[in-house]
Amino acid sequence: MEWLAGQWKLILLFTVIHFTLGRSLSVLFAIINHMPVLLYFPLALAYDYVQIPVYGVILEHSSRNFFPVRWVKNKTDHFLTHLDERPILRKVMSLGNVGLILLSALPIRGFGILSGSIVSFFLKKGKVEGTILLMIGSFIGIFIIMGIANGVFKVLSFF
Repeated sequence: MEWLAGQWKLILLFTVIHFTLGRSLSVLFAIINHMPVLLYFPLALAYDYVQIPVYGVILEHSSRNFFPVRWVKNKTDHFLTHLDERPILRKVMSLGNVGLILLSALPIRGFGILSGSIVSFFLKKGKVEGTILLMIGSFIGIFIIMGIANGVFKVLSFF
């Protein structure tokens, strides 16, 4: 518990990075700053879990015109208009549940919990089913980032 009291700034920065720049960069930040896995892993999962119902509520109430709804609606419109330009995104969406997991897991720009929530909404997934699929993707995504970071650090250690 002393570590938490002494490192609250790292946790605060991790939180800000997670909600502004995304899961990939927040986990990378945690790894670079030597945060314990048992701290940042559940935090990243919890933060992703918090985002899912927030995006869901905003998408369900998208007929209203207040700022968060406009922002998600603009993101949704942008996502759908650029779907033809990204064949990988189209392919992932055609995979159904596995595609939804991949969409929320892969550390690629345009993928993540927001995109997964939008696709889950348009695929008419139930709240429980969509949340479970997105959380599985989040879980896998954290491991992907950890693996990539570990590999990069190993390669850099050779120099």
